[in-house]
Amino acid sequence: MWSVPTNSIMETLDFLFDETDDAIVMVNRNNECLRSNPTAVKTLGLFPGSMMDKVLLTGQETGWSTFISQVNPGRRVSSRFGLANPSGMAYSDIEVIGTVFRHSNDVILRIKIGEQAGGQRGGAQAYHSIFRHEVNCYLVFGKDGTIRDVNDRIMHFYGLNPNDLIGRRHTELLKIGLTEEEFQLVRHGLEKNGQAEFKHRFVTSDGEERFYHVFVYYEQQEEFIVASVRDDTEKVLMKRQMEHSGSLSAIGQLAASIAHELKNAMTSVRGFTELLKLSAEGDSVRYVNVIDSEMDRMESLMAEFLTLSKPTDQEEEVFDLYKCLCDVVTVMEPQATMRRIAIFMDNQVGGAVPVKGKKHRMKQAFINLIKNAIEASGEETTLIVSLENYDDGHIVVAFSDEGSGMTDLQIKQVFLPFFTTKREGTGLGLPFVLETAESMGGHLFVKSELGKGTRIELLVPVYENTSVQTDADGAVLIP
Repeated sequence: MWSVPTNSIMETLDFLFDETDDAIVMVNRNNECLRSNPTAVKTLGLFPGSMMDKVLLTGQETGWSTFISQVNPGRRVSSRFGLANPSGMAYSDIEVIGTVFRHSNDVILRIKIGEQAGGQRGGAQAYHSIFRHEVNCYLVFGKDGTIRDVNDRIMHFYGLNPNDLIGRRHTELLKIGLTEEEFQLVRHGLEKNGQAEFKHRFVTSDGEERFYHVFVYYEQQEEFIVASVRDDTEKVLMKRQMEHSGSLSAIGQLAASIAHELKNAMTSVRGFTELLKLSAEGDSVRYVNVIDSEMDRMESLMAEFLTLSKPTDQEEEVFDLYKCLCDVVTVMEPQATMRRIAIFMDNQVGGAVPVKGKKHRMKQAFINLIKNAIEASGEETTLIVSLENYDDGHIVVAFSDEGSGMTDLQIKQVFLPFFTTKREGTGLGLPFVLETAESMGGHLFVKSELGKGTRIELLVPVYENTSVQTDADGAVLIP
């Protein structure tokens, strides 16, 4: 091997230091400055003997230590840092390139501060501010996969501290749920088109489901890779809700058609029952009367079913909340009986309760609440449905079950669309009930204890007209 005289090496080093517009600094592994060129002295105040870490902006120390530790023989490492000189002039987004001076194992740093000091169009500070406060999450990578910079939104998106990522390998992102297949997809896209995109699902530490759209591109001029992460959660959930609403509409139309057919068949059965009454004797009379009574109940159920299947653009009306509740309990009692659950009605108000709103929506809300309580309860339990006074202007309809109850986290999420603890649930029941209550100027409250049961309170304002009368269907007549 050829040996190069030491004095020749130092002369070459002096030439590189003096003739380069960028700031050039040689530091040892303790960050002490050993040599510096005029640009480094002028812009950062770095003299031999000064400490490099003193010019780092607050919060950059961990990333800098990682950066220095990765500068090894034969490896060129690049990252970005915020630096400031003793006079207070700050450079918040500076590229620093590190290589090893083989003859002493010290580190030579090339700090590309010249262009920023010269004042680019718009100013580096302005661009850096935009990067930091962008609503999307941005990550900047070197060609070797090292994370150069991350904006603060990564804390909101993934719960990660930006300073803990800078200087680390891109494989750190495996911890947030990205897969090796997605990395391969990005690698292939960058090699073929200089860009790539994919969508991925992320679950937060609180169990919240989010949906992100990631776009990655290669910046050829500066030789770095940028990944932009956009939060599409609201869009995905809205699309799901629209699709589900379309399905519910089709099911409602089908159910209405079936209900009409059943009603026609019941009319025929009732006609023959009336004929049987004319010739029935002995026990047959009792049997026919039982059939007739059950037919009345079935017709009542069909009438309620047809009411619920009507379009939802019904006008607001004043109606008796207690009668509305009784009608729904009548509809839901067979389902409770099949599961050996008793429904107990408790009217603490003592009379009619006039409220103003869309009666069919209120019935749907009551059905959702009773159905949820029945499905959460075990056999031989009781569901208490009570009407209670709250204050002079409000009434509470409470549904108390003896079911499995909910955790604190489930209580916090229970009103989120599509959140459900049931295998076949849609997660739209309680959000619908909450929307119904709020549309009437009320609210919905949940109290639950794990293993003991749940109490849901629907608070609605009482209609203020004190002189009210109700018709046969429970609608309140306004004088």
